[in-house]
Amino acid sequence: MSKQYTTLEDDMKPTKVPLNEEERLFRIALLQRRERDSSPHDANTTENQHYSNFPDSYLAKTLPTSENIPTFDFMARSFTNPEIKRGNEVLDVPKGSTKKAEQAKRPWYIEFYCFDPQSNKMKRSRFRDNLNRIKDPKEKELEAQRLCKMYNDLLEGGWSPFDEINNEKLRKDAISIGVDEATEAFLQHHRDKGSRKKTIQSYDSKLKLIAGYFGNQKVNDIQDNDVLKFLSRIEKDYKWSPKTYNNAKGIYYGLFQFLILEKYIKENPFLHIPSRTVPKTEKHQVFKDDHFIAIMDRLKSDPYTDFFCKAIYYTCIRPKELRELQLKHIDLEKGTIFVPSHISKNKKDAYVNIDPNFRKELDKLDITSYDKEFYLTGSAVNIIGKTKVGDGTPYRRFIAHLEKLKLLNNNYTLYSFKHTSNVKRFMAGWTLAEIMIANRHASLEQTENYLKDLTKFVDISKKEVPVI
Repeated sequence: MSKQYTTLEDDMKPTKVPLNEEERLFRIALLQRRERDSSPHDANTTENQHYSNFPDSYLAKTLPTSENIPTFDFMARSFTNPEIKRGNEVLDVPKGSTKKAEQAKRPWYIEFYCFDPQSNKMKRSRFRDNLNRIKDPKEKELEAQRLCKMYNDLLEGGWSPFDEINNEKLRKDAISIGVDEATEAFLQHHRDKGSRKKTIQSYDSKLKLIAGYFGNQKVNDIQDNDVLKFLSRIEKDYKWSPKTYNNAKGIYYGLFQFLILEKYIKENPFLHIPSRTVPKTEKHQVFKDDHFIAIMDRLKSDPYTDFFCKAIYYTCIRPKELRELQLKHIDLEKGTIFVPSHISKNKKDAYVNIDPNFRKELDKLDITSYDKEFYLTGSAVNIIGKTKVGDGTPYRRFIAHLEKLKLLNNNYTLYSFKHTSNVKRFMAGWTLAEIMIANRHASLEQTENYLKDLTKFVDISKKEVPVI
């Protein structure tokens, strides 16, 4: 904390000291905490009060300075009430001016005595806080009254101009927030930035666990050993898999990174917490040729799931985006499908070309006969529907067919249609850049992720190495 005061041992001549921003925020936070923790009281009835709250209409009155050191009962308090010192009393008023205006030109400051634990005695402090930049007598008086009350409240809240150790503790407690309050602020941050509903729900369930464990304990008091104990306890109680453990740790890491950005803490206690080793899984596997044929043959008995899966295969539109796609987004004349930012995973508007083979599937639905506000996959009965189907409806229907075909253990999902489509496009001669555009990817690296299983479908046994 920068030094904002002078003592008896210092030069007592008032000087202008700029208010440090960190100090200013600390004072505000400490006063806010005091307002929350203490019961309301009438500031004007406090014993030996040397200030009062003036209405805006009050015409400032210049009061004489006090040269007396207030009597002080050390057993009762460790500080005196702050007083406004308005400089030497004005005796001569120039023509055209007023006594109040001339008094306002004097150097003013707030003065009080406070116990100094290092010297074990009372010392005088003076604060100006840019008060002397104000020239208007009324404004200067009101600001002086405000500062006087502010310093009284700070002193009553435990602050001292001499006890830096205690001030640092007060600073952390005053500016910080509890873990329970922090988790709600983090969730609201995600709501405000438009995070997906499913993401917020996932975060909410994990954040409730850490909020329940730490409660209103201040976030700046949380250390890495505390969070390690928390994770171990929750992992055991809820029987988390290594993947669930890592996902939860990522959410908690994000929470404390958010708190760093909000200036509540300086270090992330989750930074060096090790992750669990997760056995490699092959989710969203590309369909084997014979399985793909069997699945598509099976889906003929379920027109809704058949159309949904073909739509993913031909357009590479994500399942969630497909559920929220409306007929107004489809332009048959231009041969495009508009994916608006509010339903897109990457929150960007984009267009997808309608493949001739998918155009045949759309023509079967006679989409021009429906209201433009209807959803393309809004009905499990008619395919097109007035409202969206549930989040898990297409997935559950697809899994039911895999179960009938005894293919549940092959890690096939709805995304497998997208992966399979990309592999088949590459094998048919599409370049990586073309596939990237078709998938609305931001980089070739992202596209290559979809082609990670390409080696299973490429035979190089008969390829000849060029001669040297």
